[in-house]
Amino acid sequence: MKRLKSTHLLMLSVLLVVFACKKAKNLKIDETPPPKPSAPKTYVPVKFETAGSSLILKYKDLTSLLSEIADANGNKTVFTYTQERQPFKLEKYRNEKLFYVVYYEQSDKKTTSKARAFGYNVMGVFTPVNVYTLTNNDQQKIKQLDYYDLDNKLTNTYSLFYSASGNLSEMNARAHPGSTTMTTYTFDQQKGISRYISHSELFAFESEHWFFLCPGNNILNVMNEKTPQKNISVKYEYNENGYPSTAIITSNDRTQNIKITYKQLET
Repeated sequence: MKRLKSTHLLMLSVLLVVFACKKAKNLKIDETPPPKPSAPKTYVPVKFETAGSSLILKYKDLTSLLSEIADANGNKTVFTYTQERQPFKLEKYRNEKLFYVVYYEQSDKKTTSKARAFGYNVMGVFTPVNVYTLTNNDQQKIKQLDYYDLDNKLTNTYSLFYSASGNLSEMNARAHPGSTTMTTYTFDQQKGISRYISHSELFAFESEHWFFLCPGNNILNVMNEKTPQKNISVKYEYNENGYPSTAIITSNDRTQNIKITYKQLET
């Protein structure tokens, strides 16, 4: 009888040890930290299409730095950068021929503070056009541009103001000497077309492409106090990721539909 009890006690001890090991293993599994949430997906525009025409955007490999914007007619803008990924040069081509160049300067290698514009002709001659300086606010957004002629005389000043959400709300253009013209802007609350294009706000001053003014959200209205015929209104259709897939732009009773295609940025 005593032997039987000893056997039972031995088996019970073994079972307790096994149970304890299993419990320890379970505790280790439970203590494993949960997987980190995946980073949100980000997108940049790669194509704008209208009836009969298209605009293609290219980027430096694995970055949000624009390298080229081109249409099918040989018109393009080419962008180059410093080693610190700051803008260095912007070149414009018409019918595959260079005609305009801008050089950017960063005194601290971080923020563009000056730009020098040149015309370029078929003889290979660069002709100075103007110089402008840029001043930023505390949020590192451009708050003022001052343009100078070839004699270093101030000719124009542009003052920029922003809403609490960081969108451009007003721009005042003043000629020297002369009066000031005010333009106001309103935006939606969706993801901006050029939200992840590096330096898009800076390039807006050298490009006719309206989407550069959409780094945060998307333009709904542009209102000019002196030339209301230039006022612009925009409506959008949005894709499943919250970006505009179609922009319907109306100005002076003319409407243009633009289809927008994106690619995902690799992180």
